[in-house]
Amino acid sequence: MRWGRGFDSYFGFYGGGEDYYTHEHGGYDMRRDKQPNCGEGCSESAYEARGKYSTTLFTEEAVRVVQEHDTDKPLFLYVPFQAVHAPDEVPDSYVKPYEGVIADPKRRTFAGMLSALDEGVGNITKALMTKGLWDNLVLVFSTDNGGPIAAPGCPICGDRTGANNYPLRGGKHTLWEGGVRGTAFVHSKLLALPGSKASGLMHAVDWFPTFLELAGVDPVLPPGFPLDGMSQWSMLNGSAAGKRDEIVHNIDPLHNVDGPMKRGGGGDAALRKGDWKLMLGAPGPPDVWSADPGINDTDTDDAMVVVETQPDHLHERLHIAVATQNTTVQLFNVTADPREMHNLAAENQDVVKALLSRLTDIASSAAKPLFSFGPPDPKSNVKLFNQTWTPWAEKC
Repeated sequence: MRWGRGFDSYFGFYGGGEDYYTHEHGGYDMRRDKQPNCGEGCSESAYEARGKYSTTLFTEEAVRVVQEHDTDKPLFLYVPFQAVHAPDEVPDSYVKPYEGVIADPKRRTFAGMLSALDEGVGNITKALMTKGLWDNLVLVFSTDNGGPIAAPGCPICGDRTGANNYPLRGGKHTLWEGGVRGTAFVHSKLLALPGSKASGLMHAVDWFPTFLELAGVDPVLPPGFPLDGMSQWSMLNGSAAGKRDEIVHNIDPLHNVDGPMKRGGGGDAALRKGDWKLMLGAPGPPDVWSADPGINDTDTDDAMVVVETQPDHLHERLHIAVATQNTTVQLFNVTADPREMHNLAAENQDVVKALLSRLTDIASSAAKPLFSFGPPDPKSNVKLFNQTWTPWAEKC
C-alpha cells in the first residue's frame, strides 16, 4: 500500500494493464486514500473516475496536490502515469496530428498516448511554477523499462504498444539492453551544468539516497540492512564521476533454467560490471533489434523489428563448468558494443569466471522471493467486493 510507504495521500490502481477509461482488469481498480495509514473505512474505490482517461485523471490529481500544498513544508510528488503502457488507448484528438505522418497504426496511437502524457507533464509543471515551487525543485522524468516490442514467435509480446528501442537489442521482459537500459532526464535550477549528459551507471535504487541527500536527511536504518542504492547527485550535478561500477540486472530463482544460479528452479541472471555485461540462461525473448523508426515506418506489424544478418558466432553458447553445473553464458562489452552483437565469452574466459564468481556471491545472500505461482487467495475474488479489487487480507 502506498500509504504504508510514507505517503500522505494516494490515488491510483493496484494491478496493471487495465483499461484507460473503464479502469477494469478483471474488476474495477481505482482507489483513493485521503490520509496516511488509511485503512478500513478510509481507503475507498474512486468510482467517480469511471469513463475518464487515466492520463487526465492523474494529471488533475497531481495538480490538485500541488495547488493545495503548504509551501512552508517540503513536497515529494510521485506521479507514475499509466501511459504509455498497454492497452493502446487515447482520445482521437491526440492521434489526429499524426495521421499521414506515421503509417504504422500502433505507433501512431503510441505517439498520441505520449502526446497526452506530455501535455499532462506540462500542466503539472505549470502548477509547480504558479505555486512558486519551481526555483527550488528537482524534477526527474524516467522510464521503468525498455519498450515492449513485437518479435516472430514471441509468447510474451502481447503487450506491444508501438514502442521502439532502436538501436538496442530486445525490449521489455528481457535482459538485453533494450529492456534494461532506461532513459531519464533531470531538470533543476540547482544543477551546476544544465544540458550536460551523465554517462555513469545508475540504478533505480539510487534515486532514494539521492533524494535524501538533496533533502539533507540521513537515513535511519536497522542494523544489518544497508541501502542497496547510493546517492548519485554529484554525478547528476556534474561535479564528480558516478559512484557505481556494478548493476545486478536480475537473479531469477523461480523459472526452470539450469545453471549456477538455479537455486532450486531458476537460472536467468545478468550482471553489469564496468564495460562488461554477463548474462546467464535466456535473456529474451524478444531477441531482436528494433528497426530505425525514421526509415522503416510502414503499416505492417513486422516492420517494428528487424533481424539483421549476424556474425556466425553471435548465437554460439559457451558452456563453462561452475560448481559442477553448466549453463548458457554470454558476455558483451556494452560500452563498445551497446547493440550486443558480439558475444565475447569464448575469448574472455577470465572475465566470465570473475563475473560468475561475483554473481554467485550475490545470489547466496539474496532473499527468497515473496512472489508465488500458486493459485490466488479465494478471499481476494472481486465477486466478494462488488466486482472491485480491494484489500482483503486481515494480516500481512
